[in-house]
Amino acid sequence: MTIGQVYWRVRTDRWVRAAPGVYRSAAVPSTPRSRLLAACMAYEALASHRSAAALLGIDGYWLDKAEIVVATGRVSRVPGVRLHHSSQMGLARLVVRDGIPCTDPARTVLDLAGVVSGKRLDGTIDAVLRDGLVRPRDLWAVLASHARPGRNGTAALRAALEARAVEGGVPLSDWSRMVADLLEGYGLRRPRFEHRVEDAGGALVAQVDLAYPAERLAIELDSVKWHFNMKSFREDPRRRNATLLAGWTVLTFTWDDYAKRPDVLCATVAAALSRLAA
Repeated sequence: MTIGQVYWRVRTDRWVRAAPGVYRSAAVPSTPRSRLLAACMAYEALASHRSAAALLGIDGYWLDKAEIVVATGRVSRVPGVRLHHSSQMGLARLVVRDGIPCTDPARTVLDLAGVVSGKRLDGTIDAVLRDGLVRPRDLWAVLASHARPGRNGTAALRAALEARAVEGGVPLSDWSRMVADLLEGYGLRRPRFEHRVEDAGGALVAQVDLAYPAERLAIELDSVKWHFNMKSFREDPRRRNATLLAGWTVLTFTWDDYAKRPDVLCATVAAALSRLAA
């Protein structure tokens, strides 16, 4: 269609300009959903925060005003729309609800953590877990992947999740997958789970939580629940000594490393892989 054809339809009241470059038929009334979709289309945005929560069906949220997120520097303001800027658009997993692109449930909870009260955030977490929209490890994972100095919402979400944690947080099996996801998101190869380390004769030396066998790098995850007891206190050092003698490098991380210093964790693994490869 030519520009003239578009303008003719607008001048004759067949079309209504909904946003820059976006039009709707005058026969169709404007709705909160159509205004939100128009904003997303016009500004290459995603529905976010309370709008995304409403689209995702999270209890306690309604689509009463359009709220979108755009890449930092793309646009300064959008009339009639609550606008958020993000330097982490590449981390957002796009989902579509009612034909409208929006942030995924875990990212939406993180965004909400920066704009709602602590009490409402707790209710939001309850709702998404109860309805199966996310798992606890999904919330920890989005927190770890988005953690940056000054990132709005991370402190509030971390505090809310830590308040729910019992005996060190999540089961080790879940935590291993969360660390593997974190490393993969950082750009590293995905490590192997529960890898058997054997000596020269083929005898089992240890079974490590995560491993990069080609570089002979083992990653052990220590939790309060599983490692801070007398049996582990005695056996863990022996097992790690044997792993070192078998020619492996062992890195050990705690839940605190994952939850509060994910960048340092990833950088440490990357540095170890680089050194061992060299």
